[in-house]
Amino acid sequence: MTARRRPFLFRTRRHRLLRLYRTVADFTYDLEVWIGPAGDLLYISPSCSRVTGYEAEDALRDPGFFERIIAADDFPRWRQAMDVRGDISSMDFRIRRLDGTEIWLAQETTRVFDPGGRFRGWRLSLRDVTDRVRTRMFLDQAKLHLEERVRERTEELEVSRERYRALSGYLQDSIEKERGRISREIHDVLGQDLTALNMGLHRLERSFPAGDARQGQVAELRGLVAGTLETVRRISRELRPPMLDELGFAEAVAWLTRTFAQSSGLRIDLKAGPIPDLSADQSTALYRVLQEALTNAARHSGATRIDVRVQASGAALTLDVSDNGVGMSAGRPESSGSLGLMGMRERIRMVGGTLEITAPKAGGTTILARIPLAGEARPCAS
Repeated sequence: MTARRRPFLFRTRRHRLLRLYRTVADFTYDLEVWIGPAGDLLYISPSCSRVTGYEAEDALRDPGFFERIIAADDFPRWRQAMDVRGDISSMDFRIRRLDGTEIWLAQETTRVFDPGGRFRGWRLSLRDVTDRVRTRMFLDQAKLHLEERVRERTEELEVSRERYRALSGYLQDSIEKERGRISREIHDVLGQDLTALNMGLHRLERSFPAGDARQGQVAELRGLVAGTLETVRRISRELRPPMLDELGFAEAVAWLTRTFAQSSGLRIDLKAGPIPDLSADQSTALYRVLQEALTNAARHSGATRIDVRVQASGAALTLDVSDNGVGMSAGRPESSGSLGLMGMRERIRMVGGTLEITAPKAGGTTILARIPLAGEARPCAS
């Protein structure tokens, strides 16, 4: 007797649970669906008409309702998710309404148990999220477009930077050659002419009788010519010191620090270890960096002392120029007013080296240039 009544009791409990569920689900805005353990549709809320265009009663009578309305591309994924025995993750999928329009639904799935703890199926809460999905798709497309534009712009900037570096290298090389040409012209032509003029004035001075007032006038002219000749020689050396080509980098550095200390009144302490042979480009780059660093320290830092260190270590040669001035702001090396610093970076980069500009906590500014010695120098970013 008890065994025969059990199916009736089971149906009664399920119907009570279903009625309890309907008292809430009938009035919800979202589409509510109850699927039994065997996959049969037990309940579809009245919102079915608003969401899908189909009446709830018609949907309940159609075992393949979801297969019919869910987009063909999305149905396998939905079917696979619904076959999971455990909890089902939230998911979005497309459906085609009765009027033919396509919308997106977001599904939240909850496992249903009766008061006795027995599994009674799944509760599906479906909400129209078409606007949200379309907005997300639009943003994704916009993001992809932006990333593509950024990539294209980055490539354009990289090409522009390489062109700038090539032009900069060409200009630096042209300027250095022009300096050498002008230096030779000044030394060979103007220097020789002034020397000849000085010798002619000397002969003219000796041609006058002793005590002649014209001897004093000629002597003054000889003094003026001698001063002009020394100025010409100084300008020629600054444009392109002959010793850089004739005696090498070490001698050129010693001469530059000595003459700069005399002309500026600054104390310059030079410490240089053994320096291996450098190429003409390497010698020129390091010499110009040192020249620019000394000039900046004298003009802008208010320094009274400059330490210059040149040392070869392993496969690299380092040039360290440190002063005890007021220091340099963090943004100045990249500012538009620091073309000299930018030129230093570019010179060192052209010979495959790096250049660092720092402002130690103790004060002052340190410029550290490092170039490779072993192998062929290749340009690299600094």
